[in-house]
Amino acid sequence: MRIKGDGEQRGVAAVTALLIVAVAASAASLMLVQQSAMLGQTSLVASRAQAELYGRAGLDWARGVLADDAKRAADFDALNEAWAQPMVGLPVDRAIVSGAIVDEQGKFNLNNLLKDGKSSGEDMATFKRLLESLGLSADLRDAVLDWIDKDSDLYGSGGAENPYYLALGAPYRAADQPMIQVEELYRIRGFDAKTVAKLRPYITALPSLQGHTTVNANTASATVLAALLPELAPADIANLIKAREEKPFRSKDDITRAAKNINPAALGALDVKSSFFSVRVRVAQDDVQIGTEALVQRDPAAGVAVVWRRPLY
Repeated sequence: MRIKGDGEQRGVAAVTALLIVAVAASAASLMLVQQSAMLGQTSLVASRAQAELYGRAGLDWARGVLADDAKRAADFDALNEAWAQPMVGLPVDRAIVSGAIVDEQGKFNLNNLLKDGKSSGEDMATFKRLLESLGLSADLRDAVLDWIDKDSDLYGSGGAENPYYLALGAPYRAADQPMIQVEELYRIRGFDAKTVAKLRPYITALPSLQGHTTVNANTASATVLAALLPELAPADIANLIKAREEKPFRSKDDITRAAKNINPAALGALDVKSSFFSVRVRVAQDDVQIGTEALVQRDPAAGVAVVWRRPLY
């Protein structure tokens, strides 16, 4: 057996030492990477938590603005008031906060299709006109009514009840109750992303106040007003909007004076003030961006309460 000389032994020792140093350096490098990742993750979590706090503060800001508006001008709500002006890029510490308040009663409430457990003829006609003005099938209103009513009877050729939904590849049942959010339309027969996108600016889903919510003539779009007031020509609708821009309507009498051809019966669907508003708040802090959307209800006695709240992203 050959015995290694001193030179060979020293060479093996040197190689072994180099291997140990390499392994130690690799382990140290891995530990540093892991530590850096943990610190980065901790910083990201902290930034997100802070951003969410700013998001809640933004929602509280909106509630405060609406409550203050109720004290200053309780008899009407219009687009030239403080609540309707967006908050754009407000710097708060390391964050940028933006937000906006939208009058949801400037839109057609889908839950109005059902009144006292039965279809509301006037609202069904209004929704039909709205659909047709956007180039959409009037049969869609039948499916919406069937989605929110409690019975299992089909309404019209476009209706759909449980047998239709249970036969789908991923079966489910009709809600059989008022809609909570407009996004429920994606589950209703006939509605796809393109259809919902067309309708979205003009419709809402609000809890019923005494079985019905009115449309605010000060904030409704020309498209919604035309669907509500078929007796008015496009020029009359334009004059109505011009009149409210010059001076917001403070009563239904102001609406009548601005639109002399209006059908008095249609005034029952209109008002000049609102109770429901949607709030959107966006916060950007460091590498974190969050968005929050909420529906709030303003009540003279109870203040401004959050009906629902959800993250946007």
